[in-house]
Amino acid sequence: MRTLLVLLAGAALAAGPSGHASASDQVRGLPAPPSLKIGAQAPPSPAARVRVAILTVANGAQADPPARSAFLNCSPVGGSHPHAAEACARLRRAVLDPAVLKRPGTGPCTMLYSPVTVTASGIWDGKYFQLRHTFGNDCEMRSVTGALAEF
Repeated sequence: MRTLLVLLAGAALAAGPSGHASASDQVRGLPAPPSLKIGAQAPPSPAARVRVAILTVANGAQADPPARSAFLNCSPVGGSHPHAAEACARLRRAVLDPAVLKRPGTGPCTMLYSPVTVTASGIWDGKYFQLRHTFGNDCEMRSVTGALAEF
């Protein structure tokens, strides 16, 4: 058995990277080894270009039941979101770095505590993602998320 494995390995090495088996391999009935194409890449699958999300905003610290929701398609831009292009830009930053949703907002807001929970879940470049963050109030949410939660 060991001799047969060495013989098969030797025949594969003799074929070389070109993938062409010698005439003696074909006579013995051995299949030709697969050809190697160095530097060739398979085209990306259609799933690798998918960028879609369901966005929700809920009153309170829980995500259910949502007060409003929107569908966002970022490749191509569309869906039920009224500001889809701006929302896609914000979502891209949030998917690549979820800490973006935890940074302080850009505008002044009152210290009134009236929690609002934002969720985004979907597929980005063929990978599932889920984001969720509870903000202290609606002003803080708008300040941090911008167009992403404006629906």
